[in-house]
Amino acid sequence: MDVLEEIRQSRMSRFQVVAVSIALALIMIDGFDVAVMAYAAPTLSREWGIDAVTLGFLLSASLFGMAAGSIFLTPLADKIGRRKLTIISLVIISIGMVLSVFSTGATELMIWRVLTGLGVGGMMANLNVLVAEYASDARRGSIIGIYTAGYPIGATIGGLVAGPFIPLYGWQALFAIGAALTVLMLAVSWKFLPESLDYLLTRRPTNALERINGILTKIGKTPVAALPPVAAALEQQSAIGEVMTRPVRFRTLMLWIGYACLVAAYYFANTWTPKIMATASGSDAVGVTTGVIANAGGILGCFIFSALAVKFRSQLLLVATLGGAAVAYLFFGLVFHQIGVAMVLALFLGILTTAGIAGFYAVSPGVYTARARATGVGWMIGLGRLVSIVAPILVGYLISGGWQPENVFFLFAIPLAAAALCIVALGVSLKRSGAPLGVAAVPAATH
Repeated sequence: MDVLEEIRQSRMSRFQVVAVSIALALIMIDGFDVAVMAYAAPTLSREWGIDAVTLGFLLSASLFGMAAGSIFLTPLADKIGRRKLTIISLVIISIGMVLSVFSTGATELMIWRVLTGLGVGGMMANLNVLVAEYASDARRGSIIGIYTAGYPIGATIGGLVAGPFIPLYGWQALFAIGAALTVLMLAVSWKFLPESLDYLLTRRPTNALERINGILTKIGKTPVAALPPVAAALEQQSAIGEVMTRPVRFRTLMLWIGYACLVAAYYFANTWTPKIMATASGSDAVGVTTGVIANAGGILGCFIFSALAVKFRSQLLLVATLGGAAVAYLFFGLVFHQIGVAMVLALFLGILTTAGIAGFYAVSPGVYTARARATGVGWMIGLGRLVSIVAPILVGYLISGGWQPENVFFLFAIPLAAAALCIVALGVSLKRSGAPLGVAAVPAATH
């Protein structure tokens, strides 16, 4: 039995739990840093006289940065390491959040939101891979579900902070708090976040053996005397080559399309729902409360997914949540004018869509080997978000053109149903090849 297999089949050590916990804290900061824009939007739009179309671009700015970060930064994790890329991403986020505090206009703030999103995008997919690699086989789906909950937890905290802080200190207070938390986690990550064993065993950076044995000792495993040989085929194939070669190419496309459809609907709801509900009710407080409820539902959805993943396959759960989300969006459109009912239903929108994201995070790492995992997952998230960026902007144009909000929710039920079909197709492809759905092992050191 090789080292990675032994670790993944064993009970998780304290060292592994700490690594996953740091990733959870980081994804919470990401959720906070991204969501503050939605909570600040009603105040900003009045203060600066921003129209619906400009507001849509401003809400999408961080998504554009996240897409670019996932596509261009995350693949670096397969070359320079998961830990180093996380540190670089945190520095970028810190700069973007600090500069956002001092913005004086929509264009300037948009630039800093793109920069912030760049760091968030580079870090999120990378952390997803790191968590999948340090989790045990028995608990991987559950742990990724809990990890995914960090994003809506952070977003919910943003809403809870927004309520009292914006009236007292202005929208800038949210960005200042996010900046402080990000700098704090930069220091924590620099001190305690470990490198991935999978990366060290496949890429062999300087002092790889020493670093591997240091991690094995902390996990409670016996150090190894030498690095094992890497299969010639694995050594010669690039990360991009693996991602784009049959049959992985088809699975990659299903992941890209499915994830894009899901996050398009997810980010439409998360960015526009507070503003839509505030307009419909005539109260900014109702808008913020609805956003908090939806994000609280997201937290609950991740934990529900985590609990169910102990007994059910992540792929099956993902198809069920995507189908359920499509139905929930239809119902929300039907009851939209009943503010109280719509606020309750917002909870279920959050539960189902965020559980769907947890499902993609749980399923996607198993499609690739360690050599291409960050690239494959990063491109899934990045290219998916390139499509999702269009959602808030499109909604701005639709509402300006006279569309009723309930019809927009009807519209976004369609991509959710399409995402479910993509995962069904992915499952058929994996079943035909006999490939198990889990984090693929690589040739590793043996005792």
